[in-house]
Amino acid sequence: MDHFMPQIFWHDRQGLLSVDLHHMMRNGKYRLVTASVQKEVRVWEFEFELGLDPKSQETKPQLTVGFLANLAFHNQAINQVKFSPSKEYDLLASGDCEGRITIWKLSDQPAPPPQDEMPTNKENWIRYKVLNHNSDVNALCWSPSGTQIASVSNDHTLAVHDALTGKRLFVASNFRSPNGVCWDPLGKYIVTMSPDRRMDLMDAVKGTRLKHFSSATLPARSFLSASGMIHLEEKSHKLFHDDQLFSFQRALVFSPNGEFIAAPCAHLELGSSDLYGTYFFKREDLGTKDLPFAFYPAPKPTFLVRFSPITFTLLPTTKENHLGLPYRLLWIALNKDAIYFYDSQHNYPVAVVDNIHLNSLTDAAFSSDGRVLVISSLEGYCSFIRINLSQWGEIMTEVVPVCTSPNLIEEKKQKKRKSTAAVVAEKEKEKEKEEDPSKKSPVRKQTETPKGSTPKAVTPSLKKFFKKEPKTAGSPAPAASPALAATPSATTEASPATSTKKRIQLVTLDT
Repeated sequence: MDHFMPQIFWHDRQGLLSVDLHHMMRNGKYRLVTASVQKEVRVWEFEFELGLDPKSQETKPQLTVGFLANLAFHNQAINQVKFSPSKEYDLLASGDCEGRITIWKLSDQPAPPPQDEMPTNKENWIRYKVLNHNSDVNALCWSPSGTQIASVSNDHTLAVHDALTGKRLFVASNFRSPNGVCWDPLGKYIVTMSPDRRMDLMDAVKGTRLKHFSSATLPARSFLSASGMIHLEEKSHKLFHDDQLFSFQRALVFSPNGEFIAAPCAHLELGSSDLYGTYFFKREDLGTKDLPFAFYPAPKPTFLVRFSPITFTLLPTTKENHLGLPYRLLWIALNKDAIYFYDSQHNYPVAVVDNIHLNSLTDAAFSSDGRVLVISSLEGYCSFIRINLSQWGEIMTEVVPVCTSPNLIEEKKQKKRKSTAAVVAEKEKEKEKEEDPSKKSPVRKQTETPKGSTPKAVTPSLKKFFKKEPKTAGSPAPAASPALAATPSATTEASPATSTKKRIQLVTLDT
């Protein structure tokens, strides 16, 4: 590996927050986008040319960087920038601390004249769509097709938009300031991470929460750390670091074929010792297990994971295969000071790059051919690591098999629709049952009320709640004529003396 750090003030000596590489090369050159605490997005191109090293007087590859465009529209610091992976639409997304997401589109029209003291833009990126959150946009990710974009914000939401129309497809809430999001390469899931020590698995189509990972009962194991051997007891542990972790993002990611989710910010509190690293969750286990499939320890908390797009064959020199894959993956884990290189055959870092910046590292991106890794830092500089793929092994030429997904969503069983003939037959049977008196229910006897008479009120149990009126010598006896009770006209024409007795009367007590 070769390390390059050109003395370029990418954003006028301001700290860099995000960096990304375009998925396609143009004229043999890579394209790079950077964002910082300033308000501009800047696009660059670079290449490696053979040149004479003045120190060693040897011919070595030299890095050459050129300016392409300065995109000015944001009013606050820009937290993240991402190129779209779409080959049909050349799009770029940038999210800032004002809650604004800008979708930029590369235009064939000539670029406008430069502003301030900036050089003339060689590429014309026009403002295509503007999307909004109610607070800082912390992280972005594109769908595999490159036409939809997911964003997480300090307004505690995950939002998914159609980048071509600007339409909001869905919003999921009840997060706690999520600052990490990634889209499944197979298009089925979206995964988020938040400072509340939680990772959420979402349905990428409906936006429903399928599962979350926060704590798990881990098996007893021993790990070798810088401070010595650390023993892990078999009990329930919190999996992730809390909000005291110093990082702008928690950049989790799927492996290239979607078989694993690599989640940084792993933190196990073991008494007086702390164990940091990265978890790997297997796709097949998402529906049945709550614990990670593998754990890769690191001396300091990791906050970002990036996979190389290149897949290698297994090394014949070692029998170890930590993830049990028929091929070998290569990825990096980033902490604020160093870059750790891992592969899927070993359970420890196979290479380390550190002491390349004076301030904290912030972001990293692989090129589409896996030969270049770019790292940004708060120091205001970018580092370029040129990777010799032949040193890592033989590149796999066979197609990587597509992994299966667990059934996390139970499909509703549809009721079988009855045929028209069956419905008509059931109605005829019900009609015959109603007309046939022999088929009526024998339990309940039907009583007929005789005409010209009033049925008795069946309320014998309520009489005990009313007070009986005492009989006096001068009070007339109540009339009990059935004719008066049966004929309404007789009741209305009756004299007051023969009126019926009230059920409740007011009784005055002598003092």
